[in-house]
Amino acid sequence: MAGFTSLDDLVSEMTANGKFRRADWNKLTHAVGTQAAGTWYALPHSTGNPGAMTLGAVGTNLAFHPAYDRIAGAIWHGGDVSPDQKHIVNASAFSSAATTMPAIFMLVDMIGWYPVTSTTTTGNQALINSKTFTATAATPTVLTFAATWDVQTGTPIRLTTTTTLPAGLSLATTYYVNRTGAGTGNVATSYANLAAGTYVACSDTGTGVHTATLYIGDRQPSHGAGVQAFLTPSVALGAGVPNIQLTYTDASGNTGNTTPTTLPISNATAPIGQIEYSGTGAGKFGPFVPLAAGDAGIRLVEQFSYSATHTSGTTNVVLARPLLTLPMTTIGVAAERDLVNQLPRMPRVYDGACLTWLMYAGAATPVASAFYGHLDLAWG
Repeated sequence: MAGFTSLDDLVSEMTANGKFRRADWNKLTHAVGTQAAGTWYALPHSTGNPGAMTLGAVGTNLAFHPAYDRIAGAIWHGGDVSPDQKHIVNASAFSSAATTMPAIFMLVDMIGWYPVTSTTTTGNQALINSKTFTATAATPTVLTFAATWDVQTGTPIRLTTTTTLPAGLSLATTYYVNRTGAGTGNVATSYANLAAGTYVACSDTGTGVHTATLYIGDRQPSHGAGVQAFLTPSVALGAGVPNIQLTYTDASGNTGNTTPTTLPISNATAPIGQIEYSGTGAGKFGPFVPLAAGDAGIRLVEQFSYSATHTSGTTNVVLARPLLTLPMTTIGVAAERDLVNQLPRMPRVYDGACLTWLMYAGAATPVASAFYGHLDLAWG
């Protein structure tokens, strides 16, 4: 058993050692209109407990914005436990609201998103994943990133150089940015150090040209494995119905991969929270953008393209790793998944994971319909 030597060890860690957390949650469906039957929705935008997450409102257009457990809207799962491993052992969801069934809830670790305010632009738009930087010889060091990347707190990066990195920084090490201003920040060696304000010091500025690149690999079994992409507006989209295409680096590190020839078609006037290409009919997918044949995940998205203008609105290209699904069939009856005995999978929750829900509306679901549930987590 991952994280545990046996079922007895799991029970002992949860009981005798107290390595257990119950995370209760509730979410209301979006307040911007009835959720259409046969369509997927992203619930980070919606109110409840935890509250709404703010997508698309801060940072640089087309630049990666991180999601992690300490941002508003994430389900709190108890914080970092390394060197232990944390796993979900049980999960439930239910609703007693009228006309909410059937429905499917999918729990994901939301890695982050690229805000796209340029939804009237057609053709390929390059997304920002990497910039050169300089570092001060100071305690803590301050990194200044090249123009047009206002790196946000929590962004995971790795560093390269043409010659020598500043003393105190290392190759093949993941750092987490603490934003100190537009395009500047300190760096920490873990989410725990980021939360504690423990940042790296440098004794010199290094030599050569230094580059910081987005690195999401510490929250998957291997870099990009299982990571998928979906698009959801944070400002309602306009009347256009463009095709969507992503160009991405896959989980094996191959660059320039693109979504298949049969492209998703975005929905006209897609509201906040809708996964904008989901629904019924030709060109509809859900919840994730289809990948090229044989690809097992995404490390980063290189380019985003609309074939035609959406006329207005803001969307977000979101990276997430799906963890489990809960199909619900009956109002007032909980869907429950025992992940130890019933389905012995026990999805791992990595340090910093941003847990949130996607929802498939099997029926037209009224505004502000309430859903409730819980997660049981254990570590060892």
